[in-house]
Amino acid sequence: MENAWLSFTIVALSQLILFAAYIFYTKRFSDVIHSLLHGILMGIVVGLLSDLLLGKVFGLWSYTLGFGVLPLVMSSVFIYGLFASNILLLQRARFVHLFIWTMTSMTVYESTNYFFRTWTYEIPLPPLGLLLFLIIGYLGTAFLMALVWHKLLGVRFHFIDNLLKK
Repeated sequence: MENAWLSFTIVALSQLILFAAYIFYTKRFSDVIHSLLHGILMGIVVGLLSDLLLGKVFGLWSYTLGFGVLPLVMSSVFIYGLFASNILLLQRARFVHLFIWTMTSMTVYESTNYFFRTWTYEIPLPPLGLLLFLIIGYLGTAFLMALVWHKLLGVRFHFIDNLLKK
């Protein structure tokens, strides 16, 4: 169990490093606190719903730490929350930029998870099928988060405005 928490910490740190890299790349230092706080709140909602519904009920994935309250909350805050924080920073981005950054995030998460196993996919898919499942899952989650912020919370995402204009 101790190794499972260490693996979880390493996977979460990989996303925190990605978040920091984006902040430094875009020089948006003033957005750090806002992005983290709102991202963590979004991560809690989306993470708990996703893990309980898709992970536990439908059995699409399992966690080395299990589906207990503490691991689910920690995953929602540090895995989904940091992912959401990254997405929130992409408000002014075009869709292609969101896609590239989401795929970068997916690659970092899944590569780190490969070496420091935190979750396992329980659906039997060939490699190309798994890749498609991951792309749809990550991009769908990113788009859902952006759409909720955009439509329900008034945070404007340029790529959504551009999609709605056509």
